[in-house]
Amino acid sequence: MICHTCGRVIKNEEANFCEYCGASFRGENAFDINSSPVAPVTETVIVNPKDKPVSFLNWFGSQLLMFVPYVGLIMLFIWAFSNSTPPSKKNWARATLIFVGVLAVFMILYLMYIITSPIFQDMMSGAFDYNQYIQSLK
Repeated sequence: MICHTCGRVIKNEEANFCEYCGASFRGENAFDINSSPVAPVTETVIVNPKDKPVSFLNWFGSQLLMFVPYVGLIMLFIWAFSNSTPPSKKNWARATLIFVGVLAVFMILYLMYIITSPIFQDMMSGAFDYNQYIQSLK
């Protein structure tokens, strides 16, 4: 028997459904077994090499590269704005850059808060008395 949907040969003549595509051989979709088979429909699928999934080792290497000073940050910019980078890696690099940027802003604000504190100013001017400070905490 030949499936009228996918065009494959089915060995079981008593089958109700195609074992490859699942099309029904009975009911509305039934056809004459002796009729000529319909040529299978072939679709031309254009596969973009960028759409391939990123492999485990590629991700692992990318994560390890983030620990190398300056190189990791430079690679994030390359991956985020390159046209040859797979979409999943490009989105990851963009999200990581945003995260690093927000973290840098918070760190700068925190350092400004510490630098403007009176205790830090006393420490920098040499007027900070550590023993007196400890006694005031007790």
